[in-house]
Amino acid sequence: MNSPGNVIKFRDREQRLRARRRSDAVPVPVEKQLADATVQLELANAKLIQQQNEFELLARSLEQQAARDALTGLFNRQKFDSLCAAEIARGKRYGTPLALIMYDIDGFKSINDNYGHLVGDRVLVETATLVSGRMRQLDTLARWGGEEFMILAPHTDIEKARLLAEQVRTVIDDTSFSTVGRVTCSFGVTALSEHDTVDKLIYRADAAMYQAKRNGRNRVEIG
Repeated sequence: MNSPGNVIKFRDREQRLRARRRSDAVPVPVEKQLADATVQLELANAKLIQQQNEFELLARSLEQQAARDALTGLFNRQKFDSLCAAEIARGKRYGTPLALIMYDIDGFKSINDNYGHLVGDRVLVETATLVSGRMRQLDTLARWGGEEFMILAPHTDIEKARLLAEQVRTVIDDTSFSTVGRVTCSFGVTALSEHDTVDKLIYRADAAMYQAKRNGRNRVEIG
């Protein structure tokens, strides 16, 4: 059994050994210590930059998801409203023309009732794809809601917008859609005026579109 004296002697010997190891250790030059610290800081900084980039990518991805219609991938109504407001302000500031085309799939409720909502969704996606292929890079195509879509056309007067709407109407009418076959759309076209707001511009396009429906559907009306 160890006596208290032996324990104290053992501790003293351990302390002397540790002190000897510290005295025998080769001192690290200050320059090397600084270099090592610099490397560690650079690695930590690189890691922080990588994390920041990942966060920014995630934020952009979430922002894009919030601006897109989940079914068609087009801009949604909220994003369209902000883009429309910006184009109206730009058109008024620089005196450049701006046109708005609103269109709606004719008899879409019957498609859903007769073929089911999955088929109806497919028609929406196919329509969006067809129209997207007719857009210029500066145009904006958005799903307004349900079976209604918007085309915002900067630097486009009312006659050019009418021609664009006719082209889109024709390509849809000439296409045989999966399962349902022929699909048609009705179009309302309007152009920016001096005192327009987003709501006023949309109101005229919407009124013209419903006039097209009242006049027999599958046609273009100007408002």
